[in-house]
Amino acid sequence: MFDYLIDTADISYINKLSDITKATRERCLGITTNPKAMNNINHISLAQWESVLPKLCEVVSEIRGDNLGYVHVQIPNSKMSGLEVLEFAIYISKFNDGNTRLALKISPTTDILTNVKKIQEIMPVNVTGLADCGTILSCVTYGVDYVSIIPGRMEEVGIDANEQLKFLIKRGGKTKIISGSMRTLQGLENAVKYKTIPTIGTKVWDQILLNEDILFKEIIGYDGLISNFSPIIDNKNTKLSIDFFEQMDGFGKSVYKDFKND
Repeated sequence: MFDYLIDTADISYINKLSDITKATRERCLGITTNPKAMNNINHISLAQWESVLPKLCEVVSEIRGDNLGYVHVQIPNSKMSGLEVLEFAIYISKFNDGNTRLALKISPTTDILTNVKKIQEIMPVNVTGLADCGTILSCVTYGVDYVSIIPGRMEEVGIDANEQLKFLIKRGGKTKIISGSMRTLQGLENAVKYKTIPTIGTKVWDQILLNEDILFKEIIGYDGLISNFSPIIDNKNTKLSIDFFEQMDGFGKSVYKDFKND
């Protein structure tokens, strides 16, 4: 069995998974969301985010039965300044259930990363939307709690995500690597094989419901050859991350506007 994050803000859908999540409660590290996930449940204002985040925290508390899980919430605009992100962290951190806490998903901009230590005084930090091992390893040097690579999206545009994941096995430090945007059961297995924490969205959950054994099977970690040199990183990797943040900024536009006007 492996650790995982539930990748949806749809509480009614998560409730359908109750038999599975109860059976794997210690392995469920929490829930991860982003502006798109919030949009999928028609939550497009800051007030709506404020209303659903404590409920998502309650779900994690109920699943785990302790206070060690997290709900990851993404900043509504990737171009926010470091000071704005710190202010957002202070503001949004109070919307929990008094048990499960929030973690903040940020973009990999230098201005935000230089404020990581201050943000971590409020909540854990997760750099999201990354499509290359170089940027990930750079973010690790700032001491972030998590970095998230997006292998599902990478494979859709012809990037060999496994080569990037494989190289990350060599990383040092305490930062944990999350693999998101999963599309298939094979992608889920690869995330575990390369020693990352997978996020499981509804598309893959639907497949798991037809084959629950995958959650309980032993997936052997990668123990093969790892190159001394980074796999190829080119404009395709960078563009994918930029496209990811542009999409999220579009979904988070109203929330960011609400926050600025608050």
